[in-house]
Amino acid sequence: RDVALAVLRVCPAAVAAELLQLEDAAIRLSKSRGFAPTEAMLGLNELAQAGFDAKTSIELLDPVLLLAAGSLGDLNPQESAGVVSQAMKAFSIETKDAGIMVDQMLGAGMDFAMGAKDLPIALGRIASGAIAMNQNMTESMITFGIVKNVIGGAEVSATAVSSAFLRLADPEVAKMMKRQGVEVADSSGKFRSFLDIMNDLQPALGKMTEQGKAGFLKKAFGEDALKAVNAVISQLETGKEGV
Repeated sequence: RDVALAVLRVCPAAVAAELLQLEDAAIRLSKSRGFAPTEAMLGLNELAQAGFDAKTSIELLDPVLLLAAGSLGDLNPQESAGVVSQAMKAFSIETKDAGIMVDQMLGAGMDFAMGAKDLPIALGRIASGAIAMNQNMTESMITFGIVKNVIGGAEVSATAVSSAFLRLADPEVAKMMKRQGVEVADSSGKFRSFLDIMNDLQPALGKMTEQGKAGFLKKAFGEDALKAVNAVISQLETGKEGV
């Protein structure tokens, strides 16, 4: 059988019980999401390549297929599995929360006209900045969606968002923000939400001249990050941040 052979290729070291479970999951879940079992096995293969064991791969298969189905053709099950594993590792998301994570990804796509095909690029580019500033996936995806709506282009937008996160993680930039009455971290030293920080910065910017505002933002954020900051500020000012 095609599915049984695919299972053996995916997990050659799996015990007999695990092979049966993988085959059953591929057949059962693929039908519920409108895919062929062999397509589901490609998703399981991608999860195995990412280092997930048979049990975890089975638990992740339904969220993977949900993302593929919700992408409306942008992602096949194998690509969807890559996105899921990438996001889980980048944002330290537990297996039990993978379904919620996928719902948030699909919701962000609807709110910000962001295609599922943008997710691999967005996650890959944003991860370093999000990790440095301890921003969760929801915060990161919302920020990315806001910026992409303004400046367009997934790669440019994601790079700008990551750069903005990295700049705010810099102690010297945090001092500049504090002089404007804006705290980058809370009383426990944990970084605050990027969007909350930008919202708090607006009153201080409103007191500056256009020249002073431009100079402060350029010095604090630099060229790449400034694209994201300006996009977020403009959307916050018009009340279209989508939060």
